[in-house]
Amino acid sequence: MNALRSIARFIDTINEYVGRGVSWITALLVAVVFVDVVMRYVFNTSFVFTQELEWHLFGFIFLITQYFQFVRSYGPLSTGVHLLPVALSVGAGSVAGTQLAVRVGTKLIVTSGLVATTVFYVWVAATTSATLSYGIIASQMVLYGLGMGLTSAPATESIMGAISRRKAGVGSAVNDSTRLVGGTLGVAVIGSIYASIYGSRLTATMPGNVPSPVSAIAHQSVGAAYAAAGKIAALGQPDLGRALQHAASNAFLRALTIGSLVAAGVAAVGALVAVLFLPAQPARRASPTPEEVGTAEAAGEREAQANPASAAR
Repeated sequence: MNALRSIARFIDTINEYVGRGVSWITALLVAVVFVDVVMRYVFNTSFVFTQELEWHLFGFIFLITQYFQFVRSYGPLSTGVHLLPVALSVGAGSVAGTQLAVRVGTKLIVTSGLVATTVFYVWVAATTSATLSYGIIASQMVLYGLGMGLTSAPATESIMGAISRRKAGVGSAVNDSTRLVGGTLGVAVIGSIYASIYGSRLTATMPGNVPSPVSAIAHQSVGAAYAAAGKIAALGQPDLGRALQHAASNAFLRALTIGSLVAAGVAAVGALVAVLFLPAQPARRASPTPEEVGTAEAAGEREAQANPASAAR
């Protein structure tokens, strides 16, 4: 916890003295160092991939919900429904990934999943627009979900297979903690990239006659910009309101494009790490140690003494 606080203070210092423009670079470097160095040498290699998946997932959700609700004007419930292709394809990919990993190897399946994730982000970056057909968006989300599923289930199986049954609870807890850390880093890094690109782009394209207080509000987020544009239109300046909304929409789409390219780069690095370091086959569960055997035998004897009738049967 102290280490994470130190990292947060370091990023805040960079923001204060150097400027907001490099904050996303700092956050990205912190994420890469934490994932590719610390996690790879402290834990099983598969922890890297479970963390990276949550990094992608939380970062993706952070941006796509804003895209649906503000750029596409979907309500909260409609946004959730439009995200169903991801959930369904993750489920299908997880089932298929586990079975395929046993047949052709963990390395191939996990690498394929990360390559699919990379292709997804490049596809998003190349096609992002306010009027993109939902059919294309759904196809992109299916590809993303399949990539997530193909990577997640085999990586988790590799983690749990590398430890003994006695320590299965510890392994599961560390796996869950790793996912939470990855998700937090995903929102932090993607959010930093989004804020930096969105703010600079909006400054460059915003109409010059927008009042300074309104401009400050619009720079907070695309949602705040849309709200400010609505208030300007309600005060009798509909053209200025539409211009502000258009500038905010374009700034958000630009930030989404750059964020997708960065995420694609991280996924590509993950695929390379999988090729170089991930075992070809799922790790087999470790054999019980003599201490564990002795503990199991002692437990059996105590049960037999407590229930002699059951032992006789």
